[in-house]
Amino acid sequence: MRRIALPRARAALSLAATALAASALAVGAGTLAARAVAPTIHSRYFTWITGRALGIAAYLSLTALVLLGTWMRHPWRFSRPLLHGETRLRAHAALGVATIALVAGHLASLAADRYAGVGWLGALVPGMSHYRTLPVALGVVALVALVVIGATAALAGSSGTRHWLAIHRMSLLAFASVWLHGMFAGTDARTLRPLYAVTGLAVVAVVSTRHAARHTLSATTPDGPAVTGPARHPDAGGRADRAKETPGGARAGATR
Repeated sequence: MRRIALPRARAALSLAATALAASALAVGAGTLAARAVAPTIHSRYFTWITGRALGIAAYLSLTALVLLGTWMRHPWRFSRPLLHGETRLRAHAALGVATIALVAGHLASLAADRYAGVGWLGALVPGMSHYRTLPVALGVVALVALVVIGATAALAGSSGTRHWLAIHRMSLLAFASVWLHGMFAGTDARTLRPLYAVTGLAVVAVVSTRHAARHTLSATTPDGPAVTGPARHPDAGGRADRAKETPGGARAGATR
């Protein structure tokens, strides 16, 4: 029993350390950037600018999180490998923690700014913000969805995998809400439109090609993904890789 528990504890500790390092790096970089520009701006707008900077950083982190998470289930990942399966899992978890930390900083900065017109109630309850009520509400809804998705990640690879997958699919809806939130809530949205256009199209492209590739594979192999003979189906050789791309699979792999 101890031989099994020790590798699991090491894997969990390594994953936690990676997530903590990514979160500390993101928050530290944001803090240093805020302090660097603090002397050059009026104190009245400092919390607002800090909140906007953290919001943009959170959006970029979320975009990377969604892209990597979608790629982890993309049939092309076997013919175009991007990092090892366990490395992708750890990076995905680290990006999730970093995204939540940056969103929390974004929310706290704007809620504490009395000139922003958001307030703590508007930052936590959809529709209660005096500033651009609907776009801010979309951001609050996305935050709740991200927290639920992150909190249920422990179900992956266990008896609750089916329920976790159903909840995890909300990540695309959460990304869409954040995209709309950024486009219509920020005063600098016009300047950032190229950024939102490029990142939005990137997510649409990866999601679309994933569904198209899965449909093509299903059409060519109606009896299932496994194909006998030397020319195996691209998805057949990745069963072990898929197992390692969930927390439960990674833990199981560590015990072997």
